This record gives sequence, C-alpha cells and structure tokens, in this order.
Amino acid sequence: MPWPAGPAEAATILDGMATALVIENAPTWHLGRLGDWLESAGVEPVVLRPHEGASIPESVGEHEALVALGGGRGSPWSGDLAGLLGRAVADATPTLAICSSARLLAVEFGGAVGPVETFAPGPRMLARRDAASDDPLFGTAPMTIDVVAWRHEELTALPGSALSLAASPHGAPDAFRIGPRAWGVQSHMELDGDMVRALGGDEALVQRVDGIGDYIADTWRPVIERFAGLATGRMAGTPLPLLDG
Repeated sequence: MPWPAGPAEAATILDGMATALVIENAPTWHLGRLGDWLESAGVEPVVLRPHEGASIPESVGEHEALVALGGGRGSPWSGDLAGLLGRAVADATPTLAICSSARLLAVEFGGAVGPVETFAPGPRMLARRDAASDDPLFGTAPMTIDVVAWRHEELTALPGSALSLAASPHGAPDAFRIGPRAWGVQSHMELDGDMVRALGGDEALVQRVDGIGDYIADTWRPVIERFAGLATGRMAGTPLPLLDG
C-alpha cells in the first residue's frame, strides 16, 4: 500500500488521526502488514525514504510517533537515524525500531552488535521475559511470541539502561525498551510471504512465513494497537514505568 511520503501528501492525513514518521531504509523493507495495523488503530504512517535521497530530520517534529524499519545496515544515514532515535527517547516520543534500526537504537545507548554465525531466515519463537508483564506494549503479549528472523547482524548485549522484554529460547536479546516509550524489536512482525519473495527467499521459505501469519497477527496486532494508543493519546493515563540509568 503506498503510504504518504512527504509534506504535500501529509496534508491528506485524515482528521482526528495521529501520524507516525516512518523511516524506510530500503524499498524491500517497507511497512508490510504493520501499515494496516497502524492505520486501523488511528495512526497514519508518513513515510520518509532516505534511500531515495530524503534527509532524516533531527526530531519527529509535528508527528506523534516514530517507526524505524529494517534494511539500514551500513547505510550512509545511520548516524542521522541514530541521532533521531536518541532524540525520540529523550523526548519520550512513542518509538518502534525494527531489525537494523533496533540494533542502532541499542548501540546508541551502549549496546553491542556482532555478525551472525549463519544466516538462517525464517519463523522463530521468542520467550517473553517476566519484566514484560508491566510493559505498556508487551504486558498482554503471550509467553511465546511468533516472529520472523532475517538478519546478518545481531545484538550481543543490550544497554545497561534497557529492559529486556523478549529473548530467544537460549536467552539472546531481541525485544527491549529504552526509557518509557522507545521499543526495539530485532526480529520481524511485518514480513509476509510477498515481502520474503521480494527479498529473494525461496518458495519454501515463503510458505513457512505465510504459515505463521495468523499467529503473528494474533500476537502483534494488539501490541501495535497499544503503541498506537500512546501515539493518539488513548493510553495517556496508562502508567509508564521509568527506568533507572
């Protein structure tokens, strides 16, 4: 679905909806199903495409939320995106960083990243951490969380100020929160079979990813709806736990 991509298009945003600035780092790493979930929850995505030459701003400006997508590994605008993510944390802007952007968020606050030993994309399960029970987004998530893995780098350590929300069965970090309103998710909830095919996945992988589509929607749509609730103010009265450090 072609989302608004600049100031002129932003003028068409529906009255009464919040807007989320979306950083699309590569054309194949677009919003996917995440766009539909946001819009149906009252948040209109406004997509910025640095891969087409758009400049990343210092702050989200008039937008109520920030979503930073994957596909940005090694991009020349990584420094600017890291600065934007850091500003969003400082401003307590509702922020969701996915894949490479999640790693960028973690590194900005002192985390560490290393190469994966073997590139093995596909469906995975995460285990929800006990600390997630009080989290504004993950508090109602199931104990096992369906995701799709697709990465050449991975988090090796979270920042000391981060709260781990979900990890692999072996304890490798994946979903986390920094500050009261910034979340990073190293794996994917937006990928579907069509996106996997566009990324070069074979038909067996496409079928495996599509096969868990309903499970991903059951888990992640409520999480995104809660994120949208922060952006629109519907969750303004929800206590947001602050972190030390």
